[in-house]
Amino acid sequence: MQKLSLSIGILSWRGYKSLHNALKSYEKNGLNSMISSKFICLPEYTNEGINLSKKYGYKPLLYKKNLGILDGFKQLARKMPHGPLLLLENDLPLVENKLKTYEQLCLSLELLNKQKTAQIRLRSRKSPGLPFVAVEKYKMYWEDSLASKFRRFIRPFKARKLIGTSVYVLKNPDLKHPRYITNVANGFYSVSTQVLNWSNLAIIVDREFYLKKIIKRAELVKNKKNINGFKNIEIQLNDHWWRSQDWEIILGPGLFSHERLLDRGY
Repeated sequence: MQKLSLSIGILSWRGYKSLHNALKSYEKNGLNSMISSKFICLPEYTNEGINLSKKYGYKPLLYKKNLGILDGFKQLARKMPHGPLLLLENDLPLVENKLKTYEQLCLSLELLNKQKTAQIRLRSRKSPGLPFVAVEKYKMYWEDSLASKFRRFIRPFKARKLIGTSVYVLKNPDLKHPRYITNVANGFYSVSTQVLNWSNLAIIVDREFYLKKIIKRAELVKNKKNINGFKNIEIQLNDHWWRSQDWEIILGPGLFSHERLLDRGY
């Protein structure tokens, strides 16, 4: 296998048990050996975080204060090389083997270059982990029942926003929602940003697009919603501006689950 033209960046505020679990899975399933450029952003760092980073071949980026999610990912991306970035949080273990990981990453890089793509999502559709509340919300609005039809009738805008989540629920989501979802190749689907919000979990993005379009826009949004006192990108981009861009989100079969071990303080 050739090294991939891709950089890995992990944001890890506290949560070192989750980080260790994730890094072990990357080593076991071959991800670490596929990519040379690897970074971990460590706000409120400790020696434990530094030692874990170095043990698995990642460059630690050290900050004395908590940066929050938005500024944490911004500082991480700014320190990473130009080109495609695989951005992860510290509680996303890899659940596929080396071959499947390599194949999905290769196709992801092809699609990122060819499509008008805002992000490629690699959260596992088979084993997404918890929480994943959007799946149950989708079922409430789009099951074949009178109750779902009634919900769609009284809240059509809410129902439309949930259409993209069908990729995690249905075997052939493009057949149920052909206006917004296209089958690309090998289990990858293209979904319009009209019907799927931005996600921070296990994504590949182009560095320049991410910093100049996504981060810049999230910084400009003024609202009181936040996580632990900080902006988190997902909240800021859940708005009309995002849906009006009509960019593509590519969803693969997925590689990473979500498994938080111990509480981080929020």
